[in-house]
Amino acid sequence: MIKILLIRHGDTDYVNEALAGRIDSPLNAEGLVQSQRVAKALKHLSINAIYASPLKRTQQTAQPLAKFLRLDVKINHELNQVNFGDWQGLSFDELIQDPNWKIFQENPALAKIPGGEDGIMVRERVSTAILKLINQYPRDAVIAIFSHGSIIRHTISHLIGLSLENLNQIRIAPASITTLAISGNKGKLLHLNQELPVNWL
Repeated sequence: MIKILLIRHGDTDYVNEALAGRIDSPLNAEGLVQSQRVAKALKHLSINAIYASPLKRTQQTAQPLAKFLRLDVKINHELNQVNFGDWQGLSFDELIQDPNWKIFQENPALAKIPGGEDGIMVRERVSTAILKLINQYPRDAVIAIFSHGSIIRHTISHLIGLSLENLNQIRIAPASITTLAISGNKGKLLHLNQELPVNWL
């Protein structure tokens, strides 16, 4: 089975403060340190290809690993962060004032993001992109994909058959690594949200 490593970008000044969405925020100092930790943790693997979303923070997180392995970082626009529309750039203190945000947190299947993508649209975009991507490689390939927390949650939940309404029950920390083995259009979750160093709580 093909294995994919789903790696969230490292810390930015938006993480835990505001909803960056597609704002092209770079890694901060901690994020750059995290990118090196990811590279050191994965450099021993026989990785066939490295992909990243078009946003700077994912590409910066991918670069140290790409340098170790002497691979190019391939940009995949379908793995871009969710289009959060009118919510993009708002602080979480501002977002909790919007009743739609509460619905989004409790049941993304019912939420309507003002001016943005809904959960069904995102899941279709991401699942199609992942399956198209892996079909380019042999069955024993290992592919590293640097993306965003929401995109990783959609990928996991689609491939293991988790309903969209439970999407936000999955936590994906900055610079964490999640591993899936994929056969056909189904996945087996091997590792979830591995942080470096390990954070048990």
